[in-house]
Amino acid sequence: MSETAKDIVRGFFTSLNDGDFDTAFRHVSDDVEWWVPGELPFSGTKTKAEYLVVVEAIRGGFPGGLQFTVTNLIAEGDQVAAEVSSLGEHASGRTYANRYHFLFTLRGGVIVAVKEYMDMQHLAQLIA
Repeated sequence: MSETAKDIVRGFFTSLNDGDFDTAFRHVSDDVEWWVPGELPFSGTKTKAEYLVVVEAIRGGFPGGLQFTVTNLIAEGDQVAAEVSSLGEHASGRTYANRYHFLFTLRGGVIVAVKEYMDMQHLAQLIA
């Protein structure tokens, strides 16, 4: 399953980069537990529907899109660790370039849990 799980995660980011959010979230469970640390408006644990609200807000903030580059994937069992960087121009005119670590848990080819870590200070400065 490790290679298939890595392919699903890689495909998720490829679809995001293509602006195809329906395909990106096709492999995400409706009751996914998508967790983001911190005290920002989108921090905490979200279901798919709740997280898609966050995604729409992000899309609105990046009219030219936000590109993700997967720099490393490591899979073991039903989990995939992904190092990812992002780059985009925010609606404010500021460049957003963040680095992330995602821990995806998959079951039966579906993403059922995500822990999304990033430079929260960089993001807070962007949206301040």
